[in-house]
Amino acid sequence: MKPTKPQSIITKIYIYLSHEEWDIPYIAILLIFEAILCTAIIHFIPYTEIDWEAYMQEVTCWQNGERDYMNIRGGTGPLVYPAGFLYLYGFFKWLTDSSNGNIDNDIEGYGNGGGDAIETDILMAQKLFCVVYIIHATIVFFIYNTVMRNQCNQFLKIDNVSSQASSADDEKTLSDSSSLKIAHKIWSWRIGMGLMCFSKRIHSIFVLRLFNDAPCMLLCYLSVLLFLKNKFYIGCFFFSLAVSIKMNVLLFAPGLLLLLLQHNRNFIGTIKCLSICAVLQLILGAPFLLSYPISYIKKAFEFDRVFFFKWTVNWKFLPEDIFVSKGLSILLLTSHIVTLILLSKKWIQSVKKQTKTGTALFIGKTMSPTYIVYTIFVSNFVGIVFARTLHYQFYEWYFHSLVLMLWLTDIPIMVRILLIGMVEFSFNVFPATPISSLCLQISHGVTLIGIWKAKVPLILEVSDKHYKQE
Repeated sequence: MKPTKPQSIITKIYIYLSHEEWDIPYIAILLIFEAILCTAIIHFIPYTEIDWEAYMQEVTCWQNGERDYMNIRGGTGPLVYPAGFLYLYGFFKWLTDSSNGNIDNDIEGYGNGGGDAIETDILMAQKLFCVVYIIHATIVFFIYNTVMRNQCNQFLKIDNVSSQASSADDEKTLSDSSSLKIAHKIWSWRIGMGLMCFSKRIHSIFVLRLFNDAPCMLLCYLSVLLFLKNKFYIGCFFFSLAVSIKMNVLLFAPGLLLLLLQHNRNFIGTIKCLSICAVLQLILGAPFLLSYPISYIKKAFEFDRVFFFKWTVNWKFLPEDIFVSKGLSILLLTSHIVTLILLSKKWIQSVKKQTKTGTALFIGKTMSPTYIVYTIFVSNFVGIVFARTLHYQFYEWYFHSLVLMLWLTDIPIMVRILLIGMVEFSFNVFPATPISSLCLQISHGVTLIGIWKAKVPLILEVSDKHYKQE
């Protein structure tokens, strides 16, 4: 092997700052930046009322004794979220109540959305959602950091195996080369993490709109972080808690089901995890299920909900009659299911090749963080790609998973950044146009193709004795 030039001081600093002890300081810098940015947004950009007042009206209707979901309404229409939403936003209402308890208890007024506005301190609500945002960002950054380190550790173990036969003189060169490659990987991931701090629409969803998508996804990402820590029981608890606020979290469910079937040693373990999810839904929904069960199930999980063409972000290039047609709905649902089946087959075939036993289910071993996150994020993304419609606040459903999925593909980094920029552009054009919707769909399509062409992450750590290199 040819001798290499000594590393420059800048290269040494570059490598040194990529070491693991700098991960927490880097995350802290991002969080401080986010806190400053959110505070500035709250104080310098006017709040826009969209759903908060309707949320408060729906909560007040419930607090006044209404248990029939058909009669719980706000200014934007009937309540279409599960019971967890009412409990959470009831707590938010208590925190932001500025009426000193002087609220009219007339159910009719709040039930039909025609009552007086609920007196809440909007600035306090924005500060509350600023805290929600920072907690959310912290969880997401730790997910990314865990995957980043897992990827680098796998690279090091494989690289060490390949260098075992090298001479002593070559080992120094290989070590320097590996250190630089690892540094490049680390800083690539850190750039991706930094990109997530600059989304205009995401900050708006949290601190300028106060949408329930924000706390819902906080709980969802918390469940993912727990899955990474091999805490599947408590992870399922928080996953179900997220579903109780908004049912879009069910898009993650196919990936989670596969993980449960692989993580547990037998089907009983999977049943236990699924039972946790189901029992929590029954407990939270009990006041409504015991009173008006059909009403609750129909409205809280409204799978046949009709969306308006004027609000769609992803299908504005279609004629309105096609958008509202039953044919398009069936086509998208079929495409969603078929794509999940094809990806599941790809995942299972890859896992069988990775394990000496040739099995893909009931492995009963600790799975790699990268495999867990990638599997559950891809499951959600497939649902996004074939979504019947996407509204502006739905961006929160998958924005924070985009970087991770793209960074695990072979797509060049500049193209990855371009794809993220295209998605961000599309969600910031208001109202949506045929061009912005087409731009969004192209970015989704390229990302999905990149996922399909990429290798499935290692399900077990490289050092596991049951793993063989693919």
